[in-house]
Amino acid sequence: MEEVSEISLARHPSDLVPAALVLLILTIFLTIGVASIPWLDYSESSTTYYLGGFCDYNGCHGYADREEPFRTVFPLTYILVLTALAVSVFELGFLVTSTFRRWKWSGVGILITGILGSIALLVAALYLYFGLLMTFWSPTSVPPTAPWGMGAGLFMAFVVAVLFLVATIVAFFAARHLKALGSERVSPS
Repeated sequence: MEEVSEISLARHPSDLVPAALVLLILTIFLTIGVASIPWLDYSESSTTYYLGGFCDYNGCHGYADREEPFRTVFPLTYILVLTALAVSVFELGFLVTSTFRRWKWSGVGILITGILGSIALLVAALYLYFGLLMTFWSPTSVPPTAPWGMGAGLFMAFVVAVLFLVATIVAFFAARHLKALGSERVSPS
């Protein structure tokens, strides 16, 4: 009977690069999804609130003509989500750069962009929740449950923020592995 070594059971570090690429691309697509699906529903008038505007039976409109807190909360939340999207593209750029060039700062760039992007998504969801929904009732009253419903975008923002962190960790270790490969000396034989 052959003995299986621990090394053969361990995943090879070069497997991290494709995994990191897949996770970062998935993060980008999910962030686009978070930006484009509804974050809030108002069931009494069948109004759906997206980050870029709201839609009701008269069509879709922007938040410029809406009262507070809609006029300020939704656009700022949208900016935070788009910031997370832009930062995720930069993180993917750092990973791709580290595969072709052995740049010593690519791991740091991946960490910074990944942490900033996940924080931006988390802050966007918390800002919408506390900036908008907490203004509809006083602290002494029971939170309203009937007409207001959380949209899928609000919940997905938390999930994508966690995935963003996981993708950042995998991409960081992949970049470190690639940097280590580039620094190995080869004997001239």
